[in-house]
Amino acid sequence: MKIDLGERELQLREHCPLRLSDASGIIVRCTRGVLWMTITGDAGDIVLASGESYRVRGAGRIVIESIGGDAAVRFEHSASVRLVRAITQIGDKMRHAAAMAVGRLTA
Repeated sequence: MKIDLGERELQLREHCPLRLSDASGIIVRCTRGVLWMTITGDAGDIVLASGESYRVRGAGRIVIESIGGDAAVRFEHSASVRLVRAITQIGDKMRHAAAMAVGRLTA
């Protein structure tokens, strides 16, 4: 199942890992507790304490788990990811408007 995390905060229970794919460019921010992350292709693991963040690079396949109790994580899009999404949305709207205009001309 594909879920768009957008810019949300999730509560993570200890020993309940969260697996994400296609997270390249996403910023993972620990907002409470301590998080452990492992990222496919990265040599080492990452530990984030409350207030710390990490930008996912590479393939973007990650596992995140709360350690030492429950924690909270927020996912944010970096400026480059937001820009690409905005351009894609503008392109989609322009294609739709062009299709509507062509439809009116041929009717």
